[in-house]
Amino acid sequence: MKQLTQVNSSYEERLQAFKQRHNLQEVNTSKEAAAACRVSDFTMRLSRSTGQLLGTPAPKHKKYGRTVRYYAADLMEWHEQGSNQEAEAA
Repeated sequence: MKQLTQVNSSYEERLQAFKQRHNLQEVNTSKEAAAACRVSDFTMRLSRSTGQLLGTPAPKHKKYGRTVRYYAADLMEWHEQGSNQEAEAA
């Protein structure tokens, strides 16, 4: 149980640091998510239809009517996934 608490704490700390570094809220617009991923808003919109962003699976998104939102945790997961692939390629 103690180990699980440490893992959750570590995840929460990483999430908070990611949100602060990229100036994100818990739920973000497509433009905010694009800025965090360092791509254009058009590229972010295109990734929703292709399922790929910069050669990796695109971050998860939610649609509420015509509005699209990205959760900070999903953006962090995508960012870490890309970092892991870069490390494996080197």
